[in-house]
Amino acid sequence: MKNVNRVAVVALWLSACAYSQGVFSVVKVPGSSPNSVTAINSGGQVLVNTGNSSSYQVSTWGRINGAENIGLTGTNSGGAGINSTGDVVGAGDPDHSGNLQAFVWRPTSGVQWLGSLGGNLSAASGINDSGAVVGLSYTAANTQHAFLWTAAGGMQDLTPGLSSSSIGGATAVAINASNQVVGYYFPNGSLNTVGFLWTQAGGLQNLGPAGTLALAINSSGTVVGQSPVATYRHAFSWTQAGGMKDLGTLGGDESTALSINSKGWIAGTSLTTGNGVQHGFLWTPTGGMQDLTALAGLAAKQQAYSVEVNDAGVVAISTSRGDLVLVPKMTATFSSSANPSVLGQAVTFTAKLTSIAGPPPDGETVEFVVSGQVLGSAQLKGGVAEFTTSAIPVGTHAVVAEYSGDGNYLPTKYNALGQVVNK
Repeated sequence: MKNVNRVAVVALWLSACAYSQGVFSVVKVPGSSPNSVTAINSGGQVLVNTGNSSSYQVSTWGRINGAENIGLTGTNSGGAGINSTGDVVGAGDPDHSGNLQAFVWRPTSGVQWLGSLGGNLSAASGINDSGAVVGLSYTAANTQHAFLWTAAGGMQDLTPGLSSSSIGGATAVAINASNQVVGYYFPNGSLNTVGFLWTQAGGLQNLGPAGTLALAINSSGTVVGQSPVATYRHAFSWTQAGGMKDLGTLGGDESTALSINSKGWIAGTSLTTGNGVQHGFLWTPTGGMQDLTALAGLAAKQQAYSVEVNDAGVVAISTSRGDLVLVPKMTATFSSSANPSVLGQAVTFTAKLTSIAGPPPDGETVEFVVSGQVLGSAQLKGGVAEFTTSAIPVGTHAVVAEYSGDGNYLPTKYNALGQVVNK
């Protein structure tokens, strides 16, 4: 996403990246209910669920464009997923019958109710960027099955072999760009779940031992969720080549992986030492499992419920105090090619930006401000923006680099040097 406009915000004055100082800025999501489901897409747009004593409603929120209520008819609506174009899926009650039905809502065309596999209830859990939807639905035999819905093919039963002896049925939770679907089910007659990976070519593949829940999958096919370890349940990651990997906990007995992005970053929840508080975590291939409470400077007693990380490294987290967006802080080094310089001499200013998630996208804008006046701008490439000018008058000047930000990253100002220009 590109944004070449100068944005008026409260400036963040940053000069170095250190985990002890917190690597995320915290943005509160307005209108969200505590401990509600939340999700975030690749552009930083957040799914918001709001409830009161009489009804539940769904909206979307982005830092740039604000909030939009998706305007579902009926009550008791709940959103579960959002894709890169802002399409939202979940479940609602369109006719006030008390029977929930899966929906997909698109900003361009509004809501579409997806029906069911023959029963009186369905609910959507996930959607990919092609608009394929997954979830659960009851059949005419009143058995809960996992489904995949596409505009071309309608609702497809992914677990047709389940019978009424399946105690808890099946649920499809997430789908990636290749239409690989993950979820969990109770095999016929079993008291325990089994995670699954479903593909059109291979059908249903079991994942993990009894008690496993497969909850998310990224573009490369890595699956995450929760699986038994001894007498407890831990977050796991799974690949076809490497099998199951225990991700550990934040000191408590249990953890759950809820989301994985294209970088292989995993977000979820974990009990902390003493098992009194559930915090959000971020697991990375280089850093392992880290407490989001520490990384973002959240209150230690703030419980986490729902956590999702997008490909930009931005985390949406639902807590006991409402929904938050945790934005990687951009830090910068800022240099001048000649300081002091002489009047009329060409001087190149270089700003290098990075964060825990890496640099901002190529093509985004940094403005160069000298003594309060914008002298020019440059586009980022590999996190670097360079601007050359010979128009600085004699004197000592405060030189500021202002990153314009985008839907994911906050605009940021770097006041790093004083440029001296001699006669």
